[in-house]
Amino acid sequence: MNETNGWLDQNILRRWTNKDGLPHHCGLFIVRYYGGQESGPERKDNPSPRLANILRAIALRVSKIEEQVRGWTLSETGFVLAVSFMEDGANEREISAGRLAFLIRDTAQRVLLDFRCPEAKQAGVIRCGFGWAFGGADATSERPPTHAGDWENALLGAYEAAWQKMFFSPVPMIRFPLAEAYETLTGLEFEVRYSPIVSLSDGSLYGYEAVPVDPAKGTRIDPQAIYAQADQTGKLFEWDRRFRETAIRGLPSRNGDVKLFLPVPAKIIFDPRLYPGSTLRRIEAANLRPEHVVLVIIGGDNESAAMTESALKHYRNQGFHIALSGIEPGLESLRRMADMHPDYALMHIGWMSGSATDPVEESLLQALVGVARKERIVFIACGPDLEKHLPGLVAGGMNYAQVNWLRDGSGEKTAKLLSALKERIQAEVNKKFLGATGTMSELINPVKQFDRDTPVSEVSRHFELHREAQGIVIADGSGKPVGLVMKEKLLQLLSGQFGLPLYWNRAVGKIMDTHPMVVEDSITVDQASQMAMAREPDKLYDAVIITREGIVTGITSIRSMLEWISQSRMTAAQWANPLSGLPGNEPIRRELIRRLADGRPFAVLYADLDYFKWYNDQYGFQRGDEVIRFTGETLIEVVSAQLNCECFVGHIGGDDFIVISSGSDSVELANEVIRRFEEGIGTYTGKHKGPVLDRGGHPVEASGLSLSLSLLLCQSTGGWTPESLSERAALLKKKAKQLRGNTLVWEAIADNVENRRKSADLTAH
Repeated sequence: MNETNGWLDQNILRRWTNKDGLPHHCGLFIVRYYGGQESGPERKDNPSPRLANILRAIALRVSKIEEQVRGWTLSETGFVLAVSFMEDGANEREISAGRLAFLIRDTAQRVLLDFRCPEAKQAGVIRCGFGWAFGGADATSERPPTHAGDWENALLGAYEAAWQKMFFSPVPMIRFPLAEAYETLTGLEFEVRYSPIVSLSDGSLYGYEAVPVDPAKGTRIDPQAIYAQADQTGKLFEWDRRFRETAIRGLPSRNGDVKLFLPVPAKIIFDPRLYPGSTLRRIEAANLRPEHVVLVIIGGDNESAAMTESALKHYRNQGFHIALSGIEPGLESLRRMADMHPDYALMHIGWMSGSATDPVEESLLQALVGVARKERIVFIACGPDLEKHLPGLVAGGMNYAQVNWLRDGSGEKTAKLLSALKERIQAEVNKKFLGATGTMSELINPVKQFDRDTPVSEVSRHFELHREAQGIVIADGSGKPVGLVMKEKLLQLLSGQFGLPLYWNRAVGKIMDTHPMVVEDSITVDQASQMAMAREPDKLYDAVIITREGIVTGITSIRSMLEWISQSRMTAAQWANPLSGLPGNEPIRRELIRRLADGRPFAVLYADLDYFKWYNDQYGFQRGDEVIRFTGETLIEVVSAQLNCECFVGHIGGDDFIVISSGSDSVELANEVIRRFEEGIGTYTGKHKGPVLDRGGHPVEASGLSLSLSLLLCQSTGGWTPESLSERAALLKKKAKQLRGNTLVWEAIADNVENRRKSADLTAH
């Protein structure tokens, strides 16, 4: 060995430098054949001379096709390629290395089939690994080698890195026998069905994910497993194209009102047959737009982050939104999500127990949602038993959830299931916003409506004449909203290089947002604001369309909603009871006025603690405060467990509480309050000395604290006022307190005829 030059061939070194004498970014590919089902670095196979010639042919073809190959050498059961790349960016160099690996695999399959190699019909694998000598993420040195000794060390490091990747990769480059692999993939028949994705803010249908299904068994086919098999047989491009076309063609809705989540393999980015616009043309042919489609990037564990980033960039440049699957509540997974920065992240919820009362799970989920919101990423929960996890997901602030069952072509069964699921989600949402006041009807601003065939030029002129208008609504003939156009986005579209000639005379329906946020005027501002914050980042500050029974009444802005919430929080804090935190007298009065004005039946439950003064004297004010808090928490827990119940819990003062409810069995609710009170009050009483005393200091026959409930069932609201209801409830409570123990007295009331007569007399005068 020459002491100056080392063991390296100086001709290779010269080929690794450019005309200015500077080294290219270079590395080594190791390609090796192993016979049998299992293989490892200790295995020694003795291939036939024919296989050795075939390996030589593969290396020769690759070196002739690709100028990045600077040299190669043949070993016993494989070969080593020395390569260099001229790309400037590190990601671009990683992608070039991946494309070269794709070329090696494709060339090897063609040679094996052309030469009809016997080994290709037997069990075995071909593995491939790559290591950087200089210029890559795993290079041994950040600085280019300057002399032969440095090159030797860099190449030895590259060889070791390539060797490790070759054997630690869970998937070989090619798996034999090839004939069986081809037959398995070629004979695979599949149907595409659609897994619904629903909003956890209001239960509405948000989109569908395309899912391959075995038609014989009716079971799902794992896309990642099929993509890996197709990749090993060289049919990744064909299988992916077939799946995409079938999924796009069979989408249940083509109006843009739902999104299509379409799984695509990240590795397809290496295929030279993939060119920009191929998927876009299929989308447009199906009367869809890129914003209607979300591409779910599917990648293997052994695939580089640079490859996934390149796939994201390739499809984002065409206007598609991107989703990453397999996100978990772990540091590495969250870092991957933050680095890739997709538009959506699909998180498996198998780590959740499904208990709505687990504070640890709720806190962790809220933290994860907070991270995603900070990064402007929309979370989608996926996994089995969605309905079991609904309470925890809604309480934790999850945006959307994927339903595990699939939709077929007819969709009738799916529509019924979606309707039932929507009711369940809305019930959980109502629990979350229990006690929230103020509806979207308070924030309505008038809005101009156009039909979808209106020219863009007419909409643009409307914005010019009405500079205060920030958006317009596209509605159908009956007044139902079908789209939204924001002024800022329209001006941005028209100000592009070819914006005016492309869009000026087109129908506004071609450029409108077909999936705007639409809410009924009866939902609370708090709920609507959470729905707005769960939207995609590019829609975060778009206007919200407000409807009444599905017909457009106006719009409102995010600013108006946030200002209202801020003011509401200040007012609520002003009137909240400092001990229990529940709304005080003024919010209670406003809620009663609202219920009476609404005209629908409701119930008023008054709760009063018996002998509370005696308890304070016996145990002290601190224990008394604890009992007050326990009573309020008991009422909230009972009300929160009610399904489809619109309830309000308030603290009148002292030991008096009120519950206003509708949509539930109020008598059963009151009995449940008594049951839970009896279960928990023993913690606060214990043994006491002496008799129980009433407010006048006289002994009474009682064992301690008890709860008196008076329930008014307001079957008709005519003629009633908050004051008259309070008077009627006071009489009823007096009856309840005359009874021993925990008691409930209830009464159904109709129109207040006397108050109606007084109102009529006042009107006459």
